[in-house]
Amino acid sequence: MMNTGQFQNLYTRRIDLAFFEGWDEVPEQWSRIFKSVDAKTNNRTTQIIAGTGAWEESTEGGNPNEQRFKLGPLVFTQGRIWKTEVIMTYEQEKDALYDEVANMARDSGHGGREAVEDMAAQYLEEMYTNNLGSGYDGKPTFAQDHPNFGDNGGTQSNLISGATDGPLSDGNLKNAIILFRKQRDENGKKISSIPNKLVVPQSLQFTAATILQSALQAGTVNNDKNVLPNLELVVSDWWDQYTQQRWFLQGPRHQLHMIWWDKPTFEKYPIRNKNKSQSWLGYFRAAPRAENWRHMVGSTGG
Repeated sequence: MMNTGQFQNLYTRRIDLAFFEGWDEVPEQWSRIFKSVDAKTNNRTTQIIAGTGAWEESTEGGNPNEQRFKLGPLVFTQGRIWKTEVIMTYEQEKDALYDEVANMARDSGHGGREAVEDMAAQYLEEMYTNNLGSGYDGKPTFAQDHPNFGDNGGTQSNLISGATDGPLSDGNLKNAIILFRKQRDENGKKISSIPNKLVVPQSLQFTAATILQSALQAGTVNNDKNVLPNLELVVSDWWDQYTQQRWFLQGPRHQLHMIWWDKPTFEKYPIRNKNKSQSWLGYFRAAPRAENWRHMVGSTGG
C-alpha cells in the first residue's frame, strides 16, 4: 500500500520526467550539426599547431632536412550559463493536479530546447560575420583568406560568395565540393577533406532536396544524370530566422563543437518557498565553437 509521502515523491519525480519529455519531444537539430564535447576546464583552450611538411627525398648517407612544429593561435571558449525556475503552488501539489503541472514542466522543457537550438543557430550565423567570437585567426569561420601558420605561409579559402557563385544550385554546390576537396593543413599537406552533409536553413529545404534527390541534373533542360555525391541534408528551422540564403558543407572530421560544462538538469529545490510553493530549477552551461575552419565550406548565398 502506498502512503501519502510515497505518492508525493512519485508525483514530483514524474514532474522531473515530464520536463525531459518536453525537451525530447522533437528530435534535436543542433546535434546533427555540432559535435557534443565535454569541457575539462573552466575555460576550454585549444592550441592550433602547424605541422611539418611532406617528407623529402634524400640520398644515401644524406642527412634529413629538419622540420619543426610551429604554434598557431589559441582557441579560447568560455561557457554560457542558462537558468530557469518553474514554480508549483502548494494547492496544485496537494490536489495532485498532475496533468496541469506536467504540461507546465513540458513547456519549460520546450523552453530549454529552444535556448540550445537558438544559441546554435545564432552561432551558425556568426561563422560568416564574427572575426573574434567565431574565428581564431582574425577571420570568420567562413572566409576567403585564412592564414596558414606553417613555414610555407599563404592563405586558404572555405567561402564562396557573390550573386552568381553564392546561391544554392547544382553548379554552385559542385564548386563548393571542389573547394572542399582542395583543403590543406597549416603547412600545406593535403588532408583528404570530403563532405558528407549539406546544412541549410528551413527556407532552402526544398531547393536543397531537389538538387540532391533529382535523378537528373537539377535546374537544367538537358538529360545529364545527377552526379552529386551522397550528401545528408540537415535543415535548421532555427537558423531560418537569421538567414534565408546561407548554406554550408561539412565533413565527418569537422571541429564545430557544442561544448558542455554542465548538461541540462531539471531538479526539485530541496526546500519550499515562503508561500509553501515548490520550485524546480533548470540549468545548463554550454557554448558553441568552431575550433578549426577546416572540413567546412560555406556560402553567403548571394
